[in-house]
Amino acid sequence: MAKKRNERVSDTIDTMRPYIERALTDEEFRKNVREAVDAARGIYGDMSKSKSLTQSASKLASDKDVQRNLQRALAELTDAADRVQGKKGRKKHSKRNKRLILIGVIVGALYNPWTGQQTRSWLLDKIAGEDELAPLNVDAPAPAAETNGNEPVAAGKAEG
Repeated sequence: MAKKRNERVSDTIDTMRPYIERALTDEEFRKNVREAVDAARGIYGDMSKSKSLTQSASKLASDKDVQRNLQRALAELTDAADRVQGKKGRKKHSKRNKRLILIGVIVGALYNPWTGQQTRSWLLDKIAGEDELAPLNVDAPAPAAETNGNEPVAAGKAEG
């Protein structure tokens, strides 16, 4: 049983070795961890001044500085973890994703039930300017053509 345990420890060490080596040699990783610890110290200092759990929770929920420090700590730890795992620097489809988000926001603004019509009118005014460009009214029936015998005659050109 001891041999199996030693084998498991050995396998774990072999698995962790590249991550540990990368963490020891990567200056950016160490900087991220250092900044995360500094932010966590700031949060701890702010929270330790509170006398009760309720005060700490309300301070966490309402104090913008504490929230900023917490966000910074989490961002730095995420960057450090990505760095150790080798994910930092690889951006998959970032341009495509940004473009999709932008298109989604534009479509949402144009077809919003409350402000969509106003937004579309404003955009049409900005694009068309003083031109008398108006959207087509597709719901209106087409004008009826006059007929002269068997052939239809255009409106306004009736023979007389």
